[in-house]
Amino acid sequence: MRIAAAERRTFDGNSALAGDPALRRYLSDMVGRYDLEVRQTDLGHSYGEMAEPLITVLTTHAGRLPVNLLILAYGVHDVRLGRATATYLSSRCPGEPLAFAVCDQGTAAAFTALSMINAYNHPRAMLIVAEQSAIHYEPAAPAPIPQRHAAVGFLLDSSPQQRIHIDQHTDVDIDEAAKILAEHDTKTLIVSRNLYPTAQSLTDDVRQAPDGQPYTGVWWELADAHREGRPLLLADYDPLLRYLCVATVSA
Repeated sequence: MRIAAAERRTFDGNSALAGDPALRRYLSDMVGRYDLEVRQTDLGHSYGEMAEPLITVLTTHAGRLPVNLLILAYGVHDVRLGRATATYLSSRCPGEPLAFAVCDQGTAAAFTALSMINAYNHPRAMLIVAEQSAIHYEPAAPAPIPQRHAAVGFLLDSSPQQRIHIDQHTDVDIDEAAKILAEHDTKTLIVSRNLYPTAQSLTDDVRQAPDGQPYTGVWWELADAHREGRPLLLADYDPLLRYLCVATVSA
């Protein structure tokens, strides 16, 4: 697969859905069994509302050709209840592709989604990576909280010239992650903040994911860097789950 087009956006304000009383009731049932309390807040944004404009731009770029597979990757829960967001987005996408979501994997979710896109090997696929900044309850364990609503979309199609290879490593600490990263060929690196010190020792061309975007950050940078037509190495480390994920994008 190759990246045929990319689009990225931040979103101001909050979705009206965030104020729906049903959201608090639902979350109260979900987190109450863990002795957590729901916060009284009207903040948050719907991933459907965030992803739709990205899909419009990406598919317009491709002449509205049908998409075969769509995967939504996220780490923070949506604020839209009663709807399978990925299925809804399929209905807004040319071709009404097979669609599903990958979540509950921290920063590894989008890498897993790309692995699945590679495995399906459809002619045309779309990856949407999204995060919204409102957590409506106190997490049971420390977790990175986005500072803004952001989404990145990629349209991918078949190409013999470019490949995207995914490596995922589980149960590694930050020192092991640094050693694994050093084993890869030096090229333009796009890394999360906790990998930046290591990456600086490997190459002069290191791009750090923007602060405040723990789940979309490296993808945000990739959406811009892929246009340069050079080999890229994308890496993210999740210290809570101890996942290291690396994506190699050939020229």
